[in-house]
Amino acid sequence: MLPTPDKQNAHMAVFLPVPLMDSDPDYAPLTLANHLLGGGGSSRLWVRIREKEGLSYGVYSYLAWNQDERNSPWQAQAIFAPQNRPKVEAAFREEVARALQEGFTATELQEAQRGLISARRLSRAQDARLAAGLASNLRLDRTFAISQQVDDAIAAATLEQVNAALRKYIRPEAFVYGFGGDFKE
Repeated sequence: MLPTPDKQNAHMAVFLPVPLMDSDPDYAPLTLANHLLGGGGSSRLWVRIREKEGLSYGVYSYLAWNQDERNSPWQAQAIFAPQNRPKVEAAFREEVARALQEGFTATELQEAQRGLISARRLSRAQDARLAAGLASNLRLDRTFAISQQVDDAIAAATLEQVNAALRKYIRPEAFVYGFGGDFKE
């Protein structure tokens, strides 16, 4: 808990090391699982914490995929009014637990696959992203064919693979939580 007196907003950050890199077979399934959990506007965390309960100004999760070693941190963040900290944390923990217990649905997966592939294609239409991708591919001795391979893996991922990746790598008992805000506790 980091006290930040007189700040209007508070922040929650959650960290989890994930022993994967972007060339591992679980890359696409875990990318999809993260997208469904907290990676988009229709994600479980967003819908519950932002839309249904109105507790947060923004909540999301992401994977910082490592290209060189099997160490890709999963992170989640939320911004909220300081007095909402206990409710935000409880809702976050509950939604992660619900996803792990129930898994995602086929409909959710299909929407995530379409959304992620569309977003990936759109990013490849931007000059800055193309230049960064080219530099990265040259450094890693890859070609842009890797982009199509990833798109294909996302499209081919099964619900079983996505739910299995979620349960294998997203381990709440290993989460590290950090909070910053003007908490009057």
